[in-house]
Amino acid sequence: MVSVARPVSEGGRRILDLLLKSGGLSQAELTRSLDLSQPTVTRLLQGFHQDGLVRTAARQADRPGHPSVHVSLNPDFAYALGVSLLGDAVSMTLMDFTGKVRGQRRAAMPTMARPVVLERLRAFRRELEEETGIDPRRLVGVGVGISAFYVGRGRLFNPPAYLDDWAMVEIEPILEEALRLPVRVDNDGTVAAIGESLFGVGRRCRNFAYLHLTNGFGGGIIADGKPFRGQNGNAGEFGGIWTLAGVTYANLDLLQTCLKNHGHVFATVEEMVQAIDVGWAGVSDWLEQAQPSFAMLCGLLAYSMDPGLIVIGGRLPPSIAQALADRIVVPVPTNRRGYPPPLPAVVVAEAPGDPVALGAAVMPLREAFFA
Repeated sequence: MVSVARPVSEGGRRILDLLLKSGGLSQAELTRSLDLSQPTVTRLLQGFHQDGLVRTAARQADRPGHPSVHVSLNPDFAYALGVSLLGDAVSMTLMDFTGKVRGQRRAAMPTMARPVVLERLRAFRRELEEETGIDPRRLVGVGVGISAFYVGRGRLFNPPAYLDDWAMVEIEPILEEALRLPVRVDNDGTVAAIGESLFGVGRRCRNFAYLHLTNGFGGGIIADGKPFRGQNGNAGEFGGIWTLAGVTYANLDLLQTCLKNHGHVFATVEEMVQAIDVGWAGVSDWLEQAQPSFAMLCGLLAYSMDPGLIVIGGRLPPSIAQALADRIVVPVPTNRRGYPPPLPAVVVAEAPGDPVALGAAVMPLREAFFA
């Protein structure tokens, strides 16, 4: 297991976090961007360089008369695996210390029974290690996103019926035994929001609500650049709002049904999202049914949370997500003095690849090194 010669302090985590998000900065830029003194930044960077966390380039002119060393993360210092456990699919992402995806695996699953899923994950890990040639001793852990909510008893989850074999059990020890690495599990909507915060709209917006469409529906909340989980870890369970309001539950199962009614038959959601086209008959039916539910939810989020953006993501293809976003208008209330409250734009997720596996891979790296 990878380790460093000294613990990473809060100031050090902030430096590493800034390097992760920026891709590299001069030492002078780091000092200006953080409320840390120049000697403190120098001391921390020297320790990071000695331990192999960062690389430094030859001094260059940061400003006239102010040459400065350029600093970037060492991509091969550490790696992490990200796993998504969905209703009918499993995926794994291998990420390096800079946040770059080194390899990915994804498979449709006829069953999500534990023995079948565990064997597939073990195979994925072997294949990714062989394909990329990484040193497996530098894997810091595995992050996992699962379609489920916390029940308020430790780290027990309550997933939908298609994940029955993972319900009300301690998932982390099961996966740790299978993969021989530390494991951290969280709700898939929150995990996808984490990925979006680092590799999508979060690069320009530190406060947003993420709407996660899959077989079910949920989401995540990013507040000041970090996931907000709430009292029990279930912040972002937006589907409950639809249930209470008695409106159409507009997830991908409904989209699958709409397509079937027009002759496009798919055995699973995974099969559907790999083949669907926004111009197909049935997509417009789904959009007509989905628009009122999403408009209501976005209005509630706009006035209760005041997010900078509302992001439509998950497994919904981007072209259909954009068509849905174009239909959503958050109503402006009667305002005072001609100045209504600012309202968020509704946009499509920008993080590449599998958003859950991507965000999950960040989790063990963030826990060990980043702010």
